[in-house]
Amino acid sequence: MSSQAKYRIEFDARSYLAGAGREFIPAAAALDGDWVCEHLGIPFDRYYRSYDLQREATEKARAEVVATLGLQLVHDKCYDHGVILNASLFGGAVRYHANSTPVLEPVIVEPESVAAVAKRIDAVSDEGLLHEGMLHPEYWDGARRLQERTGRPQRAPAAGGIKGLATLCGQLCGVTNFLMWLATDPEAMAELTALVGRTMKRYIRASRAFDGAGDLDGLSFASDLTGLMSPDTYARFCAPHERDLYETFAPHGSRYYHADSNLRNHVRVLADIGVTTVNIGPMVSVAHILSVAPTMRIDGQVPPTQVLWRGTPDLVVDAVRRDIEEVKVAGANLSQLRVCTAGSINPGTPLENIRAMFWAAQTFGRFDGAVDPALRDIPIEFDRAAVVDQVS
Repeated sequence: MSSQAKYRIEFDARSYLAGAGREFIPAAAALDGDWVCEHLGIPFDRYYRSYDLQREATEKARAEVVATLGLQLVHDKCYDHGVILNASLFGGAVRYHANSTPVLEPVIVEPESVAAVAKRIDAVSDEGLLHEGMLHPEYWDGARRLQERTGRPQRAPAAGGIKGLATLCGQLCGVTNFLMWLATDPEAMAELTALVGRTMKRYIRASRAFDGAGDLDGLSFASDLTGLMSPDTYARFCAPHERDLYETFAPHGSRYYHADSNLRNHVRVLADIGVTTVNIGPMVSVAHILSVAPTMRIDGQVPPTQVLWRGTPDLVVDAVRRDIEEVKVAGANLSQLRVCTAGSINPGTPLENIRAMFWAAQTFGRFDGAVDPALRDIPIEFDRAAVVDQVS
């Protein structure tokens, strides 16, 4: 360790796992396919086209992470399609690239084409939606092979969560077109968001029926594109349908909302549709979220780019400490915070920084407040406004 380091980070995974959520606030991290590809030097297009390569890469990366951190952070998926599986049921060819996750060819090529797509999709049965498009057959083949290999039962793709309405519509139209058509063709885009909303309701219902999870109470959305819409536009076009999905599938349970983008000005709208937990852009502070929604639970708000990827372990610890302090200053319950990145973990993020994040949660996030005075007196050198920019 450098002599310039502020903190002596000595992380023991077994002691962390024994106390997380009981003695101190938990931390969370998921190292997805893009991290695995960069870590092992695998082109993205090869990884996302091959179930066998995904399995081989995942097993190798998981073993390395466990050996280094003692934590299972690389998860075994039935088939990793990046972020396009939900939208793929509407059709659209898949584009593969060597240095990015897959994307879909637009299905809505002009506003007037919404009606034809709606007529086609509305005619598909609920169960049939689970098999529509190019990717669902691959998904089910992967689920079957995972069951044969591990004994884990096959699970449908959308019982617990889906991409949010804005992101789905952006994938169907192309992001630029969708944002432009919201202004130039609002009636067609209202028709599109209504189509996506009712289709996702049937898709989730079919997933839960397959899983035998009809009584599941909880739902999550992942919708980076929400941050590119004004709060008023989001409230007009997307929020009513997401509220309906929450009320249908999470009447009393967790209502989770994730976005990598800046949702600082959307927190009030999210609270209005009943969101209970947020994981929103790294520009948004814990203090701001709690000032608008005092009972909100927060996953975050460690910036994934400037802090966890490009920063030092010391900066990671300071970012976690700042979030914990903001919970305390707001008068909120410390259990409202789970330490993780405010968005996905970047490819290339060093494991030593992830270790620092878990250590900081365990060391400074104690429910009894029993932090070593020598550590408590170390100044926190993290200013979100100075460190984080709009591309974090």
